[in-house]
Amino acid sequence: MITTPPEILERPEFRRALRSGDWSTVLQVLSQETGASQTDIAVAVGISQPHVSRLMNGHSREPGIRTVRALCDGLGIPRSLAGLLDDQEDDTNRRQFLAGTAGASGLALIGTVEGDVLVETHDEERLLTIPSATYRRLEQRLPSRNLTAPVTAHLGLVRQLATRNGLSPAHTRRRFAVLSETAGLAAWLHLDIEDRAGARRLYQLAVRAAERSGHPLLPAYMQASMSQFAANCGDAAESVRLVADARQRLPRSAPLIAGIWIDAIESLALAQVRDRNALTKLDQAEARLTHAANDEPVWPWIFRFDERKLAGFRAQVAAKLGRHGLAAKALQLAHDSHQAPKPRAVMDVLHADVLARSGKVDEACAVAVMAFDVGQTYDSERVIRAVAGFRNSLGSRAGRATAELDERLYGTYREEL
Repeated sequence: MITTPPEILERPEFRRALRSGDWSTVLQVLSQETGASQTDIAVAVGISQPHVSRLMNGHSREPGIRTVRALCDGLGIPRSLAGLLDDQEDDTNRRQFLAGTAGASGLALIGTVEGDVLVETHDEERLLTIPSATYRRLEQRLPSRNLTAPVTAHLGLVRQLATRNGLSPAHTRRRFAVLSETAGLAAWLHLDIEDRAGARRLYQLAVRAAERSGHPLLPAYMQASMSQFAANCGDAAESVRLVADARQRLPRSAPLIAGIWIDAIESLALAQVRDRNALTKLDQAEARLTHAANDEPVWPWIFRFDERKLAGFRAQVAAKLGRHGLAAKALQLAHDSHQAPKPRAVMDVLHADVLARSGKVDEACAVAVMAFDVGQTYDSERVIRAVAGFRNSLGSRAGRATAELDERLYGTYREEL
């Protein structure tokens, strides 16, 4: 283990680098002050020397949570200085990571107990990200409709500040990046309450803001996200065109994982038009994924796109193409006990459909009931509508399991305000 000297930890610029995730500066300062080589750091942290080199040279700007934990522990840096919470274990959990970073930096950005306010040249953009990060974390625990009003209000503020006159070009670009991210969150919330028209308009705003951010990857990311939204809404032809446009927006210098993620979304779009090339596209993405297994996420891809997430796409694609045996196997690989309740419930509805088509109707309905209960708990109209669609696919079949499911669905029309 390398112990970072206390005098380095106390430096304001070192702390700013930690809370902003600037590990290039952190590692360069540490190397210069202690004489530690890249190999020394790699051994202390437990990661490869090439990985340390990428971090130090700024080629991997957004390490995952597990890597940040390893860096802090191996270099003797308190985790709280890097924005980590005690319960953060999963480096794919984007919402929790963002909220943790905001919580750790909030005091420094907003003020101190003495009343001083520390505002740097680009801290206004950071301040604007703190509410979004908080809302992202709350979205896992609260109904989306409880958050749509505050998120929409925050979006209005960000939009107003992004279009304010007198800003430098750099400030304007950063604020449009924040606007794009906030609009994407708002779109997701509107999708969860089944306001598809509102979600579509917000995705359009996210794409336009991404274009004005000057970020090389953000426009492709938001365009592909809108394609995935269109596919899930059943807008097949539109989804195919949107993802093709997203691929054209992706620069040649983009990380490999970005292209793999877009491959997965394109496969979903192709499956929506019943094109069996969708599975071939997934096979190609899986083959390329082996070469990107150790790559760290790069913003806006803060999550790690791994075999489990690819299996989730394969399950959806296979089900749309009528390959239910393949979908069942993919669902087993995609299972994630740590997944947030609402997206897990959506996958459970897909699981129920696969079970029903293999003749296991009672088991399928039991799974659908559990998914419905999650939808009710979180007031997720998206989940409830998915369960209703599954029940409609069963037709007039009746039994104890279908009766329980019917009673649940009928209850959505009987509950009092």
